[in-house]
Amino acid sequence: MSETDDLIALLTAPGTTLSRTISAVNALEKLTEPQRRVRIGVSSNVSVDLLSVFLRKYALLSGATADVCMGNHDDPLTDVDQFTQADVEQMVFLPFFDNLLPAFELQLELLEPEIVAAKEANLRARYRLVFEKARKMRQIYACSFHRYTPAVDTGVVNPVSRALDRFNEMLRSEAAAFPNVRIIDTGAIVHQLGAEAAFDPRFYLRNTAPFATPFINELARRIVAAARGFNSYFYKALVLDCDNTLWGGLIGEDLIEGIKLDPHSYPGRVYWQAQQAILALERQGVLLCLCSKNNPADVDEVLDKHPGTVLRREHIAARQVNWTDKVSNLQAIARELNIGLDSLVFIDDSDFECNAVRGALPMVRVLQVPKTLSDYPRLLSEICELFLAGGISAESRSKTAQYRQRQEAVDAIAQHETNEQYLASLDLRVQIARDNAANLARISELTLKSNQFNLTTLRQSPAEILQRIDSDSGTVYSLVVSDRFGNAGLTGVVLVSWQGETAKIDAFLISCRVIGRGVEFCVWPTLVEDSRRRGCHVMEAEYWPTEKNAQVADFYDRLGLPLVAEANGTRYYRAALDSFTPPLIDWIKVTQ
Repeated sequence: MSETDDLIALLTAPGTTLSRTISAVNALEKLTEPQRRVRIGVSSNVSVDLLSVFLRKYALLSGATADVCMGNHDDPLTDVDQFTQADVEQMVFLPFFDNLLPAFELQLELLEPEIVAAKEANLRARYRLVFEKARKMRQIYACSFHRYTPAVDTGVVNPVSRALDRFNEMLRSEAAAFPNVRIIDTGAIVHQLGAEAAFDPRFYLRNTAPFATPFINELARRIVAAARGFNSYFYKALVLDCDNTLWGGLIGEDLIEGIKLDPHSYPGRVYWQAQQAILALERQGVLLCLCSKNNPADVDEVLDKHPGTVLRREHIAARQVNWTDKVSNLQAIARELNIGLDSLVFIDDSDFECNAVRGALPMVRVLQVPKTLSDYPRLLSEICELFLAGGISAESRSKTAQYRQRQEAVDAIAQHETNEQYLASLDLRVQIARDNAANLARISELTLKSNQFNLTTLRQSPAEILQRIDSDSGTVYSLVVSDRFGNAGLTGVVLVSWQGETAKIDAFLISCRVIGRGVEFCVWPTLVEDSRRRGCHVMEAEYWPTEKNAQVADFYDRLGLPLVAEANGTRYYRAALDSFTPPLIDWIKVTQ
């Protein structure tokens, strides 16, 4: 192992001391060339200096380097000004409930309700100003309030619990108005660790530093998870083995009556609960796939007939149930879904299968069903966090039907002699919207996760998209695609900047679900017409090469834009609008 590997192993090992963590973080930052560098500000009303160390730790484990700026004590408005001047793009906002006033939780029993209400109103106004001033930041991680002093059971709801609920509702309602604010549930961290592990009363009394190292470590981990490793991953599909993963036993040997899968007995209830969690992921937009060495009919029998099954055939977006090696089957699933292998999370119970996939496909995230079955729920929680910690838009929920529609459309090709006849039969419709703030989250999500048909791979947070929508110097176009098989949803985005007489295409991307139907060409007449109305005479566009977007390297050439320069793989295009006529796609009905 290299020195870098040794340091990473030290940082990921449980029980590593604080001093060794600090040393390892410092050493690893000197040794590595990070793929990404992020600047994070921390604003709090208590001392949380150690958070800098652990944010840097989890950034390094995600392939990034974090420059952390610590703010002043309980001065978030000034902090935002300082962070803005320092080009900080993300901020952790960590108000500590017990320090809103000195020993606030102890005072609550004695304070008049009017005083508490006045404090709440003051904080509401203050936090609104903070979020407003930080509107242009890429992301704000606002930490919820949690209890510090132990609760005494008196049989009634005590003042601290009532105030916590009120203040958290206030924080969430203010945060909801700002698309770049994400709530981090710090109360869940205290619940997970226990108060004794989360807090250190000695340092709270001496230095107003209430948090113990385990709390700071877990908070940093959750922040980086919410950032999806600072955009190092965006998983789309969960690929599942069947035997001893979705049920206990081997369906080929134990038959349907012998496998373990029911909510009332062990070990069947473990697998039944696992299927509940997996189906919940499908409802949140995760694509479920099967990759199992089995007879397909045996697996279908379980999905169709077993009284304890939660997962059904209609929940599965793609499947490779056969006796082929799992590496080949995972590659086939990625091709069928038209997504990258690095978008897959694979779960299997076999040491052999997991190691084979890790060795051959290191870009696939591989997780193994624990040997101790009672640890399975913990693994499922980790899986849920991989997919959902970064948030998910309503548009992304339950995509399985959309992928099934896509497969039905592909299967229909055989019924037509030419591709043109097939495309005309689809009754394709594209609705183009301009600056639709209602779809803010989905538009941002597409820029963050689309890789294959993405000309510039310009990643945009919801806050950055909102800035474009609010600005008169650009337009955000979104495309909703449907055909006779159903609605594919919002699957295309174009970001345009109006720069004097020039219309600059900052980003153009299309979801893999609708590639190859002409959708990528049908928006351009609208863009040209809008550009002319803006007084533009020229359109400029660029192609930025990545490991995944080679298929669109010549897209602007096919569109008819003249190539004017090329350097290090980046291609620059420029056309006079008077002489540029986009291709006519007559099989698509475009509405605006």
